[in-house]
Amino acid sequence: MNEFAGYEAAHEETMRVYCRSLPEAHRRRYAALEALKLGFGGVAYVARVLGMSRRTLYTGIRELEQMRDGDPNHPQRPSGDATRIRRPGGGRPPLTQDEPVLKEALSEVLEAHSAGSPTDPLVRWTDLKPMKLARELVVLGVAVSRNTAAKLLAQAGFRRRSLRKELITGHVDPQERDQQFRHIAASQRLARARGIAVLCIDTKKKELLGTLHRRGQGYSTAPQRVYDHDYRHLASGLLVPHGVYDVVANHGFMTLGTSHDTSAFACDAFFLAWTVLFCHRYPTATEILVLCDGGGSNSARSLRFKEDLIALAQRLGVRLRIAHYPPYTSKWNPIEHRLFSQVERTWSGVMLDSPETARRTVERTTTDTGLCVTARIIDKVYSLGRKCSDGFREIKDQFIRHDLSLGQWNYVVDPNAFS
Repeated sequence: MNEFAGYEAAHEETMRVYCRSLPEAHRRRYAALEALKLGFGGVAYVARVLGMSRRTLYTGIRELEQMRDGDPNHPQRPSGDATRIRRPGGGRPPLTQDEPVLKEALSEVLEAHSAGSPTDPLVRWTDLKPMKLARELVVLGVAVSRNTAAKLLAQAGFRRRSLRKELITGHVDPQERDQQFRHIAASQRLARARGIAVLCIDTKKKELLGTLHRRGQGYSTAPQRVYDHDYRHLASGLLVPHGVYDVVANHGFMTLGTSHDTSAFACDAFFLAWTVLFCHRYPTATEILVLCDGGGSNSARSLRFKEDLIALAQRLGVRLRIAHYPPYTSKWNPIEHRLFSQVERTWSGVMLDSPETARRTVERTTTDTGLCVTARIIDKVYSLGRKCSDGFREIKDQFIRHDLSLGQWNYVVDPNAFS
C-alpha cells in the first residue's frame, strides 16, 4: 500500500488553523482521527502538517480506542474528570518536593529575618523581598528564581501590605462615641424630613503654593519643571482650604484662605458659602444642622469658636444646631471622603502656583454621582492667639443651649437670646 501523498496546501492550512482553536486534549484526538482516516502513512503526514510528535498522535489513538469501552452516549474525557483536560499529577512538581533541603533553608532564612507582634501572635513581618530571599537561599546552597521566592513568601503567609490607620490615638468612652454617632444619624434623618440643610464643615490639609512638586500625574504635552525640594522658604504662599459640604444635594463649597486656620476664618468661610451658594437652595431656612469635627479651628471645647458662632448666627439670621464628631473620629465626617478626597484627586499632579490656579482647578472637581464644587478665595489676614471678649462667659448661656445628653458635643446657637 502506498503512503498517502497529502492534501492541497489550502486544506493543510485549514487543518492547522482549526487545530490551534482546540484545547490540548481535543487537538491530539483530532490529529489521531485524521491519521486513522488516511490509513498507512497518515500518522507521519498529520504529525508533519500539524507540528506534532508521533508519540502525541499515538496517545490520541489510544484515547479514541478507550472511549469505545465506556458509554458511547456519554464518553468520558481521558483525564477521567469532566472539569479537567489533563490527568491529575501532570506538570512540574513543586520545588519543595524535588529539593527537601529547600524547606529547611527557607525556615532558617525566615527565622533570621522575621519578627512578630508582642500583642498579637498572628501578626509577623519580615524585611525580606523576593529578590533578597532568593539571594539568601543561594548562600545556603539552594538556587531559586525571584518568582519562586515570591511564591515561597506567599506560602509562608507573607504578602505586601500597607500600614492601616485604625488605632485611636486617644481615649474616648466607646459608649459615648456610639451614642453620639447615633445622635448624629438621627439628627440628619430629622433634618431631611423637615427640609433643613445638613452641612458638614472642616479644614483640609494646608497646601504650599509655588513651583513645588505634588504627588500624582496629569496629562500635558511636555514635562513641567519644579524644585527638587519642597522647602517652606521656596513657597510663594500658603493655602488653607476650608470646605462646606451639603450632604443631601451633594454640592461642596471650598474657601481658599491665604492666612491662618482660625475659628474666625472657619466662620467667615461658612458665611461666604451660605451667601454665595446655599442660601439659594434653602431660601426659607430658619435652622441649619452643622456637622463638624471635635478639634481644630472648630473645636468643641473652644470658647473662641462658640463666640464666633454666635456672631455667625446673627449675621445669617438663622439658628445653628451644632453636632461635633467625637474626638479621634474625624475620618467619619462625610466631607472627608465625599469632597476632600475628590478635591485631592483633582489636584493630583497639578502645580498650585497661585490661589487663583487652585480655585480654577478645584471647581473642575466632579464625580459620576453628581458632585459639583464651587470655590472662592478669602485674602484676609487672621491673627493667632485671639482671646474671647471680656464677659463672654457670663452671656454665653444666653445664646447657646447645650443638649441634656452629651451637651459637650451637641448644642444650639440662637441669634437671639433664649428667653
